[in-house]
Amino acid sequence: MEELTTNVIADTKLDPTIAKAALGLVLGFLRDKDTTGNMEVMIAKMPRAQEVIDASQFVGDGGVTQVIEGMSSFIGHGRADLNILAGQLEKLGVSEAQTDALVRQVLKRAENVIGTEGAEKIKSILPALRERTDSPTDLRQSA
Repeated sequence: MEELTTNVIADTKLDPTIAKAALGLVLGFLRDKDTTGNMEVMIAKMPRAQEVIDASQFVGDGGVTQVIEGMSSFIGHGRADLNILAGQLEKLGVSEAQTDALVRQVLKRAENVIGTEGAEKIKSILPALRERTDSPTDLRQSA
């Protein structure tokens, strides 16, 4: 986990505390959306990863969560969850470019920890994240 955190800080230039909180949010999101169990394996193999995820759950989003959850029946739960994550990252002050860099580092780490096949399955979760942030970077090819 320390290597991933260091790489995220280097790529995003985020304050270490913010980087850890953002990393915890993204790891938790990917774990919750991954139906293959690959993220659970990755988290289990990274010392302190679960602690970072648990600590990130205390990051507020200024009430965005409640509003979006109330609308989720109209926009679909997957989209609502993605908007909640984006709101939480924005509240931390994480830009779209920094989010892209953070996600790229998570994918690189996934490939190292659980292999190419497992990382590919995790990448399949990310097109929705790319769509939400309107990023020009193709996350599926950046790891």
